[in-house]
Amino acid sequence: MINAVGTDLHPPRIARAVRMMPAFFGCVILALGLVVWLLQVDARRQIDEMGTAATDNTQWFLAQSEVEVLALQRAALLLAAPGAGADQAQDLRQRFDIFYSRIQTLQQGRTYDHLRAEPGISTALQAIQSGLDAAVPVIDGDDAGLIAGLPRIMPIVDAAVPLVRQVSLEGVRLFAEKSALRREGVARALTTLSLLVVPLFMVLAGSVVVLAAMVRSAGERNRRIAAVSNRLNSLFEASIDAILVARPDGRILGFNAAAQRIYGYDRAEAVGADVVDLLTPHDRRAKVREVLARVRDGTTRPRAGGPDIMQTAARHKSGRIIPVELSMSVARGEDGPLVVAFVRDVSRRAAEEAELIEARDRAVAGEQAKTRMIAVMSHEMRTPLNGILGLLDLLSLTELDDRQRQYVAAMEHSGRMLLGHVNDVLDTSRARSGQLVLARNPVDLRSLVDSSILGLQTQAQAAGNQLMAVYSGDDMAPVLGDAARLEQIVVNLVGNAIKFTENGHITVLVDTSGPPGHVTLRVTDTGIGIPAGDLDRIFDAFVTLGSTFDRKVEGTGLGLSIVKGLVDAMGGKITVSSQPGRGTAFRITLPLEPAPVAPDTVPQQAVASPDCPGLSILMVEDNAINRLVAREMLRRQGCEVTEAEDGLAGVAAAQQRRFDLILMDISMPRMNGIDAARRIRAGDGPNRDCPIVALTAHAMPEDLASFRQAGMDRSLVKPLSRAALNALLQAVRPAGPLPQA
Repeated sequence: MINAVGTDLHPPRIARAVRMMPAFFGCVILALGLVVWLLQVDARRQIDEMGTAATDNTQWFLAQSEVEVLALQRAALLLAAPGAGADQAQDLRQRFDIFYSRIQTLQQGRTYDHLRAEPGISTALQAIQSGLDAAVPVIDGDDAGLIAGLPRIMPIVDAAVPLVRQVSLEGVRLFAEKSALRREGVARALTTLSLLVVPLFMVLAGSVVVLAAMVRSAGERNRRIAAVSNRLNSLFEASIDAILVARPDGRILGFNAAAQRIYGYDRAEAVGADVVDLLTPHDRRAKVREVLARVRDGTTRPRAGGPDIMQTAARHKSGRIIPVELSMSVARGEDGPLVVAFVRDVSRRAAEEAELIEARDRAVAGEQAKTRMIAVMSHEMRTPLNGILGLLDLLSLTELDDRQRQYVAAMEHSGRMLLGHVNDVLDTSRARSGQLVLARNPVDLRSLVDSSILGLQTQAQAAGNQLMAVYSGDDMAPVLGDAARLEQIVVNLVGNAIKFTENGHITVLVDTSGPPGHVTLRVTDTGIGIPAGDLDRIFDAFVTLGSTFDRKVEGTGLGLSIVKGLVDAMGGKITVSSQPGRGTAFRITLPLEPAPVAPDTVPQQAVASPDCPGLSILMVEDNAINRLVAREMLRRQGCEVTEAEDGLAGVAAAQQRRFDLILMDISMPRMNGIDAARRIRAGDGPNRDCPIVALTAHAMPEDLASFRQAGMDRSLVKPLSRAALNALLQAVRPAGPLPQA
């Protein structure tokens, strides 16, 4: 018998007894065969003796019949002698009766049926019987009558003597022949029985041989089972996971060494105990009871692909709760189903995961805080920049001498540079957070690159460089892409080349000769190059290679990081090769599908932006300088401007009269722009359907999306420019819905 963990419980003594059983049965069969042979010999002897006795008895009876007839003849002669009396008469009657009885036996006895079947014998017996029957009246008479009847009796007796002799001789012969035949028949029967016993013994011997083979096979199987059991027991004990074997009623049958280590109980304490009460936390006991009930009822079905691994908890002897992984299966035992559970202590992993989750949460919180800080810094820097650049723009429209105009240009250049740095930081943050949103419009690559190079020619010439564009490939048709981002890539790469090249050559190559839908952009220069050890980190943010480069070169170290982020967002690839002292080459491959062919349209002549006289605009802005900038720009366009210093004042003003446009700042005291827009949209005032445009320094995509959700039509990101403002006014003037930004 094998126990719950596969151990053979048969003691060796019983196993040896089972192996000896065939030899024992063989000896028993040989002994029985010898006994049967001896019994057969004894039966033959006894049959022979019985045949001889029967023959002697029959011969004695027939011979006695002869004696009796002679005695009857002698008694008759004595009665006939002179002086005979009653005694002789009585002796004659007695002899007559004895002889008569023997003749009756021969006539009616079953033993003598075959004797009477002989024709001569039957006739002789009938003759004797007839004579005796004729003498009966004389015999049964008185003595005088008997003596007087002797003359009739004597001939009957004399005639019976030879007949009895004939019957006796013939009977002895027949009975001798019959006895011989019977002995031969019994002998044949015993021989037949012996012949039948021999196959029986052969069958028994064969059964013993088969039994011996079965015992050997069973022994071999038991040895294999014992070997497997030993291996299973070794695995059971050597497993690093706890292995529990329990009945459906919860009683523990198996508890390996790992289980003792994990749960803290000895095997003697655990085996026989209830797995629910001993090892299961209180809050999970009902669930475990349900599982055991399903096993007991046979409603648990094996899962395809193996048992599930469950994350659960166990209870240590000390009461400590242990996080564990558990897989469970149902095995078939001698007394019904058994639950086999593998339990792994994952305390260390759970602690590590908790640390990782905490670290991730801290990292996410840090990243969110950094993003928020960048957004706040962007807002706080854009707000004063809006005033500086706006006022410089307005100042440039006034009467200035040459020196004053030079000063204004320098200040505007510095402001624009600071704004560029702010935009670079925002773009880097967007790229790293995957928040870049790319447009998908037709783009003329030749026009875009030419325009970008034209804008950088002055800067290139100032460093003594020659900047040129080269186009390869016959197909320069428009492609689908984000023109602003593509221009940003070109400007950043060319601007970077200009920074590190003096009196050299900078070339921008646009190649469309590759596979359809793929464009290669290559920017090469003859500048100072990049050391091989720095090539792997030039796309990292804020990398300026300051230890080897001339720090007179301006820049935040974000340009190449932004280019890398934009190329990745477009699904492209950027590589760089460089040789110090000989120059650098950036190669970009971009998947840009050809743009669909647009129908021919009549080119429209460019017209100057007209003023928008008569437009009534509500400007909600808490910063006085920004109100000044916007107010002056709007009035120069002929607009009527109503100002409100915060959201609450803006809502109140919107309730008073109808406006053509509401410019809404976001961050304001008392009521922010989002709440103000919602209140205006939700109210029943005259500006419920008025276009509301966010004029804000918040430039993050999620911020712009939240403005639209609050009911604003579009956003203008500070610093405000006259061009952007004019475009907005032109869109408002027809009094139609505003295009989405």
